Amino acid sequence: MIRENRKMKLERCITYAKVPTRKLVFYILIIAGLHIQSSCSFQNIAPDQFPDTDIIFQTETLWGERSDETLGFVNADGSILTYLSILIPNKWGGKSSPCYPTIASDGSTLVFRIPSATGTAGELVVMHPSQRAIICNVEMGGGRPSLTGDQNLALIHLVSPGGRLALFNLANCEEGMDPQSIKIYDMTTIQHSPRGGALSPNSQTLAFEEFGNYQDSEETPPLPTIYVQDLASGLEITIGNGFAPAWSPDGQWIAFTGVDGIYLVKADGTDKRRVVEYQSPEGGGRPPFEEDWPPLPSWSPDGNWLVYHKCTLEPGLQTNCNVREDYTIFKVNIETGEEIKILDGGLNPCWRWQQDAP
Repeated sequence: MIRENRKMKLERCITYAKVPTRKLVFYILIIAGLHIQSSCSFQNIAPDQFPDTDIIFQTETLWGERSDETLGFVNADGSILTYLSILIPNKWGGKSSPCYPTIASDGSTLVFRIPSATGTAGELVVMHPSQRAIICNVEMGGGRPSLTGDQNLALIHLVSPGGRLALFNLANCEEGMDPQSIKIYDMTTIQHSPRGGALSPNSQTLAFEEFGNYQDSEETPPLPTIYVQDLASGLEITIGNGFAPAWSPDGQWIAFTGVDGIYLVKADGTDKRRVVEYQSPEGGGRPPFEEDWPPLPSWSPDGNWLVYHKCTLEPGLQTNCNVREDYTIFKVNIETGEEIKILDGGLNPCWRWQQDAP
């Protein structure tokens, strides 16, 4: 497979280049008679189109190590496996690999996060075919961006002010944008400080997670709790401990990651059942909340399957999965419980909803 044709050429403008390189580029531009605009932050060209597959996933897991395969595209049956090399120049002088990717149903918008100064996945990046990638600097928090049913808005976690969710119009993304000067549809709840969540396909109900108080001692990590709230009435129900809620296409079910696996529950909080059993490798702490990359369920557009990754290390071999080869992408039939491996060496898969999905 020739990856050079697929490789993104993403280079930071000379403002962020190292001194010798900056001088060389400066002289070349003078000779060429080109003019550098002060608003330029980096130059890049996305491919004419992104691979037309069911699932997009992440392959890079260590910030300190790089791979030529940072985003993967694959069908649900494992066919048409394609990799794209994407390294986004960040404002600290380095290059960051994408994480938590998602893609619009028509393939027109690719959305993912890149690490912040602290190493956690923070800044949001939006890419369109044949256009440059844009970092939306609006004080992003962590977790996967969740697209609304119409695919025009992303539900994101903000860190300023803390514990805030917002609906962000992807078309408004601009490099270096001021969060105070743009329209963000605030989704802050009154009783809680949500850390992440997802809107129902009709955008009328919010499922979100919140970390509670320390339960046993200051050394014990808090267990997150999932809530579901009707936005019009404010009526709220508690789903239970877990995180990463994801709505089924018909809005009837919510999938989420619990302490010992992936669960399904009806939107009214009834009929909760585990569909995937999951345990961290021995010594990994309380699974899966302390893992570097806990599994995040994503629905198929027909509502019959969930796709997710699992750490597949044998117990006792290692405390945590920390390289991409340690993870495997699976899908599970929610009715039969049949679990099928799609591929090795990928994580954070997201199933693309086609145009006819709600």
